[in-house]
Amino acid sequence: MTNINYEYIDEQSIDANYKCSICMKPFQYPVTTPCDHTFCQECIQHWLNENHLSCPICRQNLLENQLIPITTRLILNILDKLVVKCLQCGQNDVQRGNFNDHMKKFCSKSILSCTASDTNCPWSGKREELEKHLSICNYTQLRSVLSQFMNTNQLFEKQIQTLTNHVQTLQIAASNPISRLITFDKLIEIENKIDSGIIPELYQNLKWINVWYMHEKWVELNHVLSGWKNAYTNNHTCIAFNGKGSSMKICSQHKGLYSFSLISFEATAAWHDNLRVNVIGKRIKQVIYSTIITLQFTHSQVFQFDWKNLDEIKFIPLDGVQHTGIEYDEKYFALTWIILG
Repeated sequence: MTNINYEYIDEQSIDANYKCSICMKPFQYPVTTPCDHTFCQECIQHWLNENHLSCPICRQNLLENQLIPITTRLILNILDKLVVKCLQCGQNDVQRGNFNDHMKKFCSKSILSCTASDTNCPWSGKREELEKHLSICNYTQLRSVLSQFMNTNQLFEKQIQTLTNHVQTLQIAASNPISRLITFDKLIEIENKIDSGIIPELYQNLKWINVWYMHEKWVELNHVLSGWKNAYTNNHTCIAFNGKGSSMKICSQHKGLYSFSLISFEATAAWHDNLRVNVIGKRIKQVIYSTIITLQFTHSQVFQFDWKNLDEIKFIPLDGVQHTGIEYDEKYFALTWIILG
């Protein structure tokens, strides 16, 4: 479960109606079920991923795509106003909804990197120690010169990575003559908008569950500082991603009747470095294959597989480290393309 660096002030007094019956803590990103029970999103997803196919309370049948996020502002405000104590600096009057802001901007014990970390200064330490370090940091004094060299080097590395990915794609397609390369650029013509949205039902004759698409123009307007931009390789203008930063699935139209192979895909993390994603291949609800891949914020990667006789591929984001300067923590990732057999 997610690591939390705070504890509640007078937790016993918090109304039980605002607590998850799995972890027994106040709700984190609450979701509700068709049987009208509420849980933390991560708690109930973990429960379902353990092959429990029913509600933990009433045992009514339950699937992950039936979970509905609670967006009622009154409930979310109540949860956000719960008072917590920071376990690092000891401040005990922080509202839970402001805790991330506290850690990023105010906590004296938070571990920070040097402001010249982008030019390879190795220092990291507590916020209260940063000012002293900056007064003697050689990297800070030479930052303008080092930045020019590093920007040029990063540009070359990105070009090399793009070409490498393109060559890998061609090699994979050539070695699998019955394979099909699925891209998402056509969605802009189908949806007739330069935006983001849910991938239409039965796109490319497959079922896409909690899979969204996003146009490159949307990223340029709304998320300039993000890993999203690194997913648009080789002139692709549209990518697929996991809605709400949650699990997503690609399935055959009729499970058990039509199967396919997973050969390869290209993927990128949106907000995290070293974002781990559990990729699972199933056939008639049985797990046949499972592996964990690690995605990067700074560049896209091509992953190769030899998974056969599947009717479902599931992607479960697990954890990662927020990229420096990123305020979002949702476990989003992008697929540039995918090759199925």
